[in-house]
Amino acid sequence: MSNQNQSLITGFGSQSFEIECNNNDAYRLAEFLFFDFPGGDVERGLKHYDLIYSGSKPMISLWDGDKRLYFGQNPYHLAVILMNEVLYHCIDANRENHALHAGAVRKGDSCIILPGQSGTGKSTLTAWLVTHGYQYLTDELIFLADNGTVTPVTRPISLKTGPNQYSWMNLQECDDQIIVSENEMMVPHRLLNDTFTPQESQVTHIVFPHYVEGAAMELQPLSPAKSCFMLMQSHVNARNLEGLGVPVLAETVRHCHSYSLTYSRFEDVESIFCSPNVLS
Repeated sequence: MSNQNQSLITGFGSQSFEIECNNNDAYRLAEFLFFDFPGGDVERGLKHYDLIYSGSKPMISLWDGDKRLYFGQNPYHLAVILMNEVLYHCIDANRENHALHAGAVRKGDSCIILPGQSGTGKSTLTAWLVTHGYQYLTDELIFLADNGTVTPVTRPISLKTGPNQYSWMNLQECDDQIIVSENEMMVPHRLLNDTFTPQESQVTHIVFPHYVEGAAMELQPLSPAKSCFMLMQSHVNARNLEGLGVPVLAETVRHCHSYSLTYSRFEDVESIFCSPNVLS
């Protein structure tokens, strides 16, 4: 691979993005972020970004035309900005799918989505499930079609750092493959489970996770009406869709098993997700 400009093209549906990188380091960062991204329809237009590494330190910059989006030395901060830019445009223009803020995993014929806002613990729970036999789909965003199939926006797993440092991930020798900041890190999902196979899945279970320190584990079945109401709180492009997307979500949850989950220990979570017939 040369040290000259290289372009990476990615996107979803009608939104495609070209990220022009000025050298190998810049291209590796773009590939780190979008290696398993769904991919867009190039014929329907490209939005262009420039990702530039320069100097011996190095300094990194991200440009949208003449507008500088980032300048500094922290690859994590640039990665967050670039990923958020791409996700925003994929969501903002989407009038065909229901964009839901949710993690998603698959095991056998089951596809579990984990809706929730930042801070509920869905990314950490998603990562833990991937280390316990589940196939990673995403920890951030899914696109749900009218027929209930899920297309995940597969990206690196984004986690808060802390005293635990996620020892259960067994990533002690993978520091060079992880992007870190002061309180957060991005982990390539293939480090946790290298059997990733991208494919659409039919959602079968909806689990609304809520991590509460010291709380007793509680798994509460939800009615379709309650599940639909809670799912709408994670719906991020409802304004683009007929009926704000409610009719499709209401039909989807009728064919799923829905639960709210409060937990504080993975030992309790294991009894739910790793035992047969608990989620049924």
